[in-house]
Amino acid sequence: MRTDHIAASVRMADKIRLFRVMLNNPEYGTITSDLSSAIWKMEKELIDSIHTSAVTAPSDRYPYWSTAVYVKEGNTKKRKYIRSKTQAGLYEKLYDHYFGVGTLDQIHALWADHRKKYESLAPETIHRENQRWNKYLQDTGLGRMRINDIDNFMIEDHVYSLIKDYQLKEKELREIQFLLRKTFRFAQRSKVITKNPMEYVEINKTGCAPATPRLSKTRIFLSDEAARMDTEITRELLDVPWNTTALAIRLLFLLGLRIGEVVALRLSDIDWEEETIHIQREEQKDENGKPAIVEHTKKKSIYGNRILPLGREGTRLIREILRINEDNSFKDGDYLFLGEKGTRITSRAVDNRIRKLCARAGIEPAKSAHDIRRTVATRLYRSTHDVELVRQFLGHSDVKTTWGYIVNVDAEKEDRRRIVEALQGDSGGAGANIVDFAAYCKKEASRGRTGGKKGGLVSG
Repeated sequence: MRTDHIAASVRMADKIRLFRVMLNNPEYGTITSDLSSAIWKMEKELIDSIHTSAVTAPSDRYPYWSTAVYVKEGNTKKRKYIRSKTQAGLYEKLYDHYFGVGTLDQIHALWADHRKKYESLAPETIHRENQRWNKYLQDTGLGRMRINDIDNFMIEDHVYSLIKDYQLKEKELREIQFLLRKTFRFAQRSKVITKNPMEYVEINKTGCAPATPRLSKTRIFLSDEAARMDTEITRELLDVPWNTTALAIRLLFLLGLRIGEVVALRLSDIDWEEETIHIQREEQKDENGKPAIVEHTKKKSIYGNRILPLGREGTRLIREILRINEDNSFKDGDYLFLGEKGTRITSRAVDNRIRKLCARAGIEPAKSAHDIRRTVATRLYRSTHDVELVRQFLGHSDVKTTWGYIVNVDAEKEDRRRIVEALQGDSGGAGANIVDFAAYCKKEASRGRTGGKKGGLVSG
C-alpha cells in the first residue's frame, strides 16, 4: 500500500472514530439510521482496503463471521482469530484492532466540546482548563496513546513525572486529576472503554511542592500602607486628571469589589436616591484568554449579585468619575471607568496601576487588588464582628471562604502572649515548680553580692 494511501486511511479512521464515540453517547442526541449506515459503510471500506486475511461468513457448522489478524507479542507476531455473530460486529472489532478507539487527546477534546455545550461554564473556566490540558497532557506520550490501551500504572507514571518536572502543588495536581477523571468517565459512558483506569489510580501527594506560606501582614494593606496608597492616588489624579483608573482603586478600598467587578460597572448600576450600586456583572477571560464582560458575577453565583451601599463618600467618588468622563468626552456605552482613549479599562490595567502605586508608596513586595479586598473584609469584621454580614458584602456563597479573607493582624502578638501565659503564668505550667528567680535576684541583691564567687551572680 502506498504511503499516502496509509496516511489517508488514518485520517479517515480518526473521523470515523469520533463518529463512533458520538453514536455510543446518547447525550449527543439522536443519530439517524442513514448516518449510522453511512458510518458503517465508511468503516467497512476502510477495513477492506487494509485487511489482507479472508473474512469467512457463517455456515451451518460455524455460525460466526470470522477472520484472522496478527498481534504483536514481544518481538514476534502471532496469528489471532476473531469472530462475531454479525458482520458489523466483526468489522467493529477489526476497526478497533487497526485503529483503536481514539487517543486520550481526542476523547478529551470530545468531552470538552460536550461539556461546553451542555454545562453552564464561564469562558474563563474553559480557557483555564484548556491551558492546563495543553501544558500537562496534550501531545505527551500518554495523550497520544489509544485510550483503551491506557492502564492505571501508565497514568500514575505520567502524573508522578509531572509532580517532579513541574514541582506541582497539591491544588494543581487536583486540577489535573479532575480533567483525567472526567475524560475517562466520559469515555466509559460513551462505551469507548469498559473499565475506567482512574478508579484504580493512587497518587501519593507527599512529593508535591508545599504551598507558599504568606505572613498575615502581607495579605492586607496595613493602616499606614493604606494611607500611603491614598496619598499616591491623590498625586496620580493631580498629575493625570483624566485617569479614572486611580479612582477605580479608591473604589476598591471603599467596597472591596473583585477587580473584574469594578471594571464592569455601568452608570445604570447606580441608584442615586438610595445611594447604592448594583454588582451584577464582571470581566472574565474568554476561551481565547481575552478580557470580556459577562452578565453575571463569580461562577454565576446568586450571592455575587448584590446591592452595596455607596454612602456619601462613594457617591461623591462616582460623581467625580462622571465629571472626568464628560470633561474629556469619554464614552464607551455607559461604563464608568474609561481609559485615555475613552474605552473601558481592563482588570490588567488596574492591577498594573496598583503595583506602580505600591512601588511609589514604598510597599514591597507589591500587593494586589485581592489584598485590597481582604483589607476591606478585615476592617468590616473588626468593626462589626458579624461574619455573615461580611459574607454578604463580599458576595461569597460559603462563610468558610469569608473566614479566609479576614486577617488577624495581631495574631503573632497574641500567640506570643498565650505562650508566655501558659509557660510563665500564675496558674502554673512549665517552670512553676522551679526556684523563684525574681525572689532569688532580690535576695542576692540585698546581700550586696556582685559575683565573683562560685554560685553568685556576675554583674556587668
